[in-house]
Amino acid sequence: MSANSFSRRRAFTLIELLVVIAIIAILAAILFPVFAQAREKARQSVCLSNQKQIGTAMMMYIQDYDEMFASQSYNGVDYAALGGQPVDGMPLLGSGIVNSFGWNYKDRVLPYSKNEQIWVCPTNIPNGTLKTAAPNVGYHMNGNVFLPQGLSLATVVAPANLFIMRESGKGFVFNRAYLRPIPGRCDDVIAYEAGNVANYMPHSKGYNMAFADGHAKWYRSGSTKTLSHFPKDEANSVLVNPGVQYCVP
Repeated sequence: MSANSFSRRRAFTLIELLVVIAIIAILAAILFPVFAQAREKARQSVCLSNQKQIGTAMMMYIQDYDEMFASQSYNGVDYAALGGQPVDGMPLLGSGIVNSFGWNYKDRVLPYSKNEQIWVCPTNIPNGTLKTAAPNVGYHMNGNVFLPQGLSLATVVAPANLFIMRESGKGFVFNRAYLRPIPGRCDDVIAYEAGNVANYMPHSKGYNMAFADGHAKWYRSGSTKTLSHFPKDEANSVLVNPGVQYCVP
């Protein structure tokens, strides 16, 4: 048998090559979504770990400050009453913003966490020129817990059911500390799949939340109806008018 005849036998036909390419394409179509889900699951785990560490740092703060949650002097709308111009959110230390005094929840708890990066979720999105890195934050605290005068842990009816922190509403990072919900209100972002509410669900159609007893947990959107938005529980903060109005104190 000649060498040329042997080479011709070993070669692939056009149809064989097309079949192989089609098989590879089918496998890629099947596996790529699986890889994406695995990557998002990893991000979800990192985010959950972040919140657990922040929750632990918060509990350490509470132990050192006579069983009181960290306070925040204002949420932005009250700043004019302090003699300045109205602003949106309280500037963080290191942000370079004027009037960043460190009187917000993040800067008060930071000495206990000693890690700036845990305040950013891996799924966070840059906000204009703000990068997903310290000192920016991708989490918001519950304004019914982080009050200007502080809040005693003893006043919380069900610590394991009262959320104190959630991910930012649209996934952006901020260089200001926001209270969401604002004091005296409920949080319609983490609330319920009802009406035309467009929830931000970065982690497998859900989001991570931290609670007043220090633990953190992943919740699927629509499964948070029994969570409390208020220290005194407010009957678990149930929805008042689906799709239009959320719970009020």
